[in-house]
Amino acid sequence: MSLLTIIQNVCAEIDLDPPTAVMSSADPQIMQLRILSTRAGRDLVREHDWSVLMVRRQFVATGANPEPAEPPDDWNRFAANAKIWNASRLWQLNGPVEPQTWQRQTILNSNPVPQIWRMAGGKLDIYPNVSGETMEYAYISGFWVAVNGGATTGANWANDTDTARFPEDLLELSLIWRWKRAKGLDYGEEIASFERSKEAAIGADRAASPVDLSLPARGEGPENYWPGTITVANP
Repeated sequence: MSLLTIIQNVCAEIDLDPPTAVMSSADPQIMQLRILSTRAGRDLVREHDWSVLMVRRQFVATGANPEPAEPPDDWNRFAANAKIWNASRLWQLNGPVEPQTWQRQTILNSNPVPQIWRMAGGKLDIYPNVSGETMEYAYISGFWVAVNGGATTGANWANDTDTARFPEDLLELSLIWRWKRAKGLDYGEEIASFERSKEAAIGADRAASPVDLSLPARGEGPENYWPGTITVANP
């Protein structure tokens, strides 16, 4: 699907004439649907760490504080439970640290091991930041639109042939309840349907392996299993 087919499908659902174009349309209804679809897409980015939006970022430290090009322009947030690693020294950085800790370490000119990090003015700040070392972290990209369905991505619709990088049926369902809410109509059933589909899509995207409680953990025995025999002497 594309932006055009998404809007066409929604129009058919809400009993509007499907457009032949979206980005160039001067129809107020189509313009409203386009704006609502953008809001729906941005909300979906925030609501889950979609695997297709997760990026493994590796860079060579410049030694500057903060790093001038980190994180990159498409950065939306760090992935849940993600850590920043020093791949050169094979350790995980401590952070994000609170201002008091950062101030104490820098004023005392200490050399914390592992290094510490924080976000400063939207940039990644590492202390001590050693030039030439390889750093790595995972983040969620805010570029949820595939331009013309290709490899180039963006944060907003640009063409009728653009596609979404996460399940597009969620955009349609979200767009329907948002349009009804904007028109002052009842949208309870529509938002409930959207939430059910969203939770199903999130569950599928996590792709967690099933847990069988009837089987022992990690091979032949649970982690707390000791194969020996304990003999207790009679008092």
